[in-house]
Amino acid sequence: MLFFAVGLRTPLLALLALRRAKNLALVVLPYGAGLLIVGAFGPMVSDADRVGLAAVAIAPALLAAPSLPGVRMDRAGALLVGTIGMWWVLSLVRGGFGPAQNAMLAFIVGAGITSAVPMLPEIVRTVVRRIGDAAFIVLVAIAVMGVTAFDVTNVLVAIALFVAIVGAALVAARIGGVDIPSALAGGGSRDPAVATALAVAAGGSTAIPLYSGILLLALSAALAVRNRRKPR
Repeated sequence: MLFFAVGLRTPLLALLALRRAKNLALVVLPYGAGLLIVGAFGPMVSDADRVGLAAVAIAPALLAAPSLPGVRMDRAGALLVGTIGMWWVLSLVRGGFGPAQNAMLAFIVGAGITSAVPMLPEIVRTVVRRIGDAAFIVLVAIAVMGVTAFDVTNVLVAIALFVAIVGAALVAARIGGVDIPSALAGGGSRDPAVATALAVAAGGSTAIPLYSGILLLALSAALAVRNRRKPR
């Protein structure tokens, strides 16, 4: 339902924006940085936490990225679509194709509907969004309940992954001349709810997805404050 809700507000024409090298770089480079962290720091954590670490590294951007304050909805939406595609490819490579296939199908159906019927009644969109929000809250609750003990190593690894992904997005944005809020939201974030679902499905821990979600919340708050301070 999360991916269907995202697809319902993302027309397939958003894919055209990914033909630009600067947008494609914003999608690909953060994944490269994240996978390097998995390879470098994965051996430092338990097997279950390594699954959670990989789940965050390959997860798509925050599914609510286009609606965050201060971002360009069209650009963040296009980047989000790109990260969903990258997640699908990486899931295929890592052998977790089943959940990714189902989620991609839901996304394509939603995007197809909004492309074919752009004037879809707002009540329909609102109901689907609220169901998607409820699913997000449930997955966050699962992440919280799945953490049985505080582990400093997991926190440090989550911070390293977060910094690597955000840093790669910032570099790509600066080089490509893309506005920072849209770049961070659509390319430099990882959805904690999706990461939690991936980790649980693979029998892993939800600790690193949870800590990554907390860091993402702090980044989102910083972007909101930055947007409020802009001159009107």
